[in-house]
Amino acid sequence: MTRARLTGGVWRFCAIQICLTRCAALFSSLFFLLAISIGSAGSVKAADSRGHLVMITSSHCPWCEAFEDDVGKGYNLTEEALIYPLRRHDFYKAMPDDLAHLTPATMTPTFIVVRDGAEVGRIIGYPGAELFWWRISEFTGQ
Repeated sequence: MTRARLTGGVWRFCAIQICLTRCAALFSSLFFLLAISIGSAGSVKAADSRGHLVMITSSHCPWCEAFEDDVGKGYNLTEEALIYPLRRHDFYKAMPDDLAHLTPATMTPTFIVVRDGAEVGRIIGYPGAELFWWRISEFTGQ
């Protein structure tokens, strides 16, 4: 009887110690992620003021779907997204006021590279992931 109580007490002590250790590890991980996100939020805001990549897209466009499958899902996690965050705009809707000065796209997808409010280049069509990254690197200098 004494042995069962002792074992139960030791088990409770170990369980509490493990729980506290896991809580401390979780807290430190969350603090680290919060510190990173605060630091990177400033970078993204600074990138927004420099430029962005406008994707003229359509829900009926198979090449737009191919882009989303190949590149679009992970684009926001890339270094290019820090320089040119991706902004999608529907081909059939009126351009917002801040993009109204751009020459209208004639086909989808069209990627317009905008820096300091002016168009600096465009990629018409989606030639595949490898060529897309090569063309974007011409504008990012990477």
